[in-house]
Amino acid sequence: MAGNEWLPWIALETIHLGAEAEVISGTWIGRKAILKRRIPRGYRHPALERSLSRQRIFAEARILARLSENKVKSPILFGIDPEEGWIMMSKIDGQSLAKVLQKGADYQVEYKLGQAIRKVHSTGISHGDVTTLNAIWSDDDVILIDYGLGRLVAEMEHFGLDLHSLHECLSAHHVDRPESMEKVLQGYLDNSNSENFDARAVVDRFEAIRGRVRYHA
Repeated sequence: MAGNEWLPWIALETIHLGAEAEVISGTWIGRKAILKRRIPRGYRHPALERSLSRQRIFAEARILARLSENKVKSPILFGIDPEEGWIMMSKIDGQSLAKVLQKGADYQVEYKLGQAIRKVHSTGISHGDVTTLNAIWSDDDVILIDYGLGRLVAEMEHFGLDLHSLHECLSAHHVDRPESMEKVLQGYLDNSNSENFDARAVVDRFEAIRGRVRYHA
């Protein structure tokens, strides 16, 4: 169990408390760590809740493992307990991209965000919730975090939706940076390190999704 009864884990502070999960920073055997503990939803049947919790924890663990195997910068998986509903991983030092962009960073930041998303996609994984809060600026690079909604076997539509999720985030929260999405796409299309991945097809799908949203709006 994570907490005071599990001596290797020392909790320091709660950094996020949402409807689905509580995220706590601390140390695990002296290493900076993040513990994400799922919060049961009272309106769900207990058996369904346990099943969903297990599925999402296992999925996130497999995603982190695959990213590590493919040498994509990401949190390192430390451990999971699907029965108690938690997953532990390394903490990425740095600032959220939301804060970095608000400080007026160079557009190179968005370019590297596009590269980071492409690297994740090139492993067959979609993130599921790409925002500037789920990206960390660390050592002059961008690292995506929080794969709780990710897909291990993603389709082209999921990749396009990742870009659309980011587009909506930038449009809503970073209106003072009008070239942000353009720079993201430039970074995404620079696929020199992803020889077997069709980045252009993903961008085309993103444009199609954006067109559908405009039409229905």
